[in-house]
Amino acid sequence: MPNLDEVFGIRTRPVLSYVERTEVDARFQQATTQDSHIVIYGSSKQGKTALRQKHIADDDMIVVRCGPNMSTESVYRSILRQSGIRLETTNVSETGTKASAKTRVGFKALIPIFGGGEAEVGGEIEGNSTNSLSWEFVGYDLGEAQAIGELLQKAAFAKYVVLENFHYLQDETQRSLAFDLKTFHEMKVRFVILGIWQEANLLLFYNSDLQDRIVEIPVEPWTSADFDRVIATGCGVLNIQIDPRILAILKQQAYGNIGLLQEFLRVACEEAEILKTQDKNVAISDIALAQKAIDRKLHDQKGQLLQMLQNIAAKSRMRTDTESPLLLPYYLVMAILRLPIDNFKTGVTKQQLQEFIRGNHHRNDNETPRTSDITNLVIQLPIYQKEMSSPFLHYNSEDKKIRIVDMRYFFVLANTDRNAMLDEIPLPTTPAN
Repeated sequence: MPNLDEVFGIRTRPVLSYVERTEVDARFQQATTQDSHIVIYGSSKQGKTALRQKHIADDDMIVVRCGPNMSTESVYRSILRQSGIRLETTNVSETGTKASAKTRVGFKALIPIFGGGEAEVGGEIEGNSTNSLSWEFVGYDLGEAQAIGELLQKAAFAKYVVLENFHYLQDETQRSLAFDLKTFHEMKVRFVILGIWQEANLLLFYNSDLQDRIVEIPVEPWTSADFDRVIATGCGVLNIQIDPRILAILKQQAYGNIGLLQEFLRVACEEAEILKTQDKNVAISDIALAQKAIDRKLHDQKGQLLQMLQNIAAKSRMRTDTESPLLLPYYLVMAILRLPIDNFKTGVTKQQLQEFIRGNHHRNDNETPRTSDITNLVIQLPIYQKEMSSPFLHYNSEDKKIRIVDMRYFFVLANTDRNAMLDEIPLPTTPAN
C-alpha cells in the first residue's frame, strides 16, 4: 500500500495526490501535439517539474539542469552528450605553403546512426548494426544553434530537450538561447523550458521572433478548489478524513503554494501517525494538528530563510581602500524585512528600492545609492543566489521589479518577528581580505 511520502509532500516524482487542471494539464497536452517549444513558468514548488513528468515519458526527453555558471556552449555540449554524440577536439592544418599553413581547432563528432554508442572510436559502419557510428568533422563553433541542430538531425534525434531551472542562467545566456530557439524550431528540435518567474512573455521579450513558435504554460494560480481536489485525492488514497477546520488553517497558511500545502498535509499526517494507507477509514479531527504542522514547517523554513538572507547580506564586501562602502546586498535584505510583505508579491521597483535604501543607508545622504548602483545590484542577484537550491528573489528586466518567487517564504515572513530576524544579520564591518 502507498506510504505517506508517495501521497503528500515534495518528491522527485509526482505524488499520488497529483490532480490535473484543465487550464494547465490539458493545455500542456495540447502543446505536445504541436511543433512549438513549450515554456512552463511559475513560482518555486508550484508543480512545473511534476507537470512535464506527468505528460512526457522519461525515454522521450533529455534533461539539462541549468546553473548560473553555464554558458550556451555548455548547455549544447550537455545536449550532445546525452543524445549519444561524442566529441573530440582536433587540430587540422589548412592547405597552403609550409610558411603560410595554419592550424585550426575543430571537433570530431562521433554520431550514432541507429541509436548505437558502444562501438570503438574509429570503427567502421557495418550494415544496419545498432552500434554503427559515423565520424563527422565539425569545423564550426559548438555554441551555434545551426551546428548543434545539424548534428542532432544526423543522429535522428527526436526527443524533447528539457531545460530545467532556466532562471539560473545569466541574463546574457538566456537571451542567447532565446535567439537560438528560432533556429531549433526551424530544424524541428523541440525544447521544454522550465523557469521560476511569474510574468508571461519573458522569452518573447528577449526575442520577438519567437511569436507563434512557443506555447507558454503558467502553473499558477492554484485556486481553493484546486487545493480541495488535491486534499480529497490524497485523503482518498490514504483512506482518511481531515477535519475541515484543520484544512482551512493549512490552506490559508499555504499562501497559494501547492508545495507548501503538500508539506503541511504530510506533517499533519505524521503527527496523527498516518504513515501509509489505512485499512479502515480514519478521521483526523484534532485541531491542534494544524498548529503542529505550521510550527514544524516554520521551524524548518525560518532557519533556511535566515541563512539565505545572511548569505545575501554577506555579499556586501568591505574594502580596505573605501572608508564608507555601499553594502547594498545588506540593505536589500533590510528592505525585505522592513517593507510590507505584499510589496514583494506585486514587485518592488528599482526606484522604490532606491528610495528605501536612501532613507536607511549609513551614509545618510540623498544621493546614495545612485540609480546605476541599484541597477548593478539587481543584475547581480543571480550571483548572490547561486549557492541556493532555488532562487529566492527574481528581477524582471521588463517591468523592472524585484519579487520573492518562492511563495513558501511569505508564510515564514508573515509568522516571524522580522525585526528580530534583522538583528541576526548585522551590518558588515570587517574588510574583506
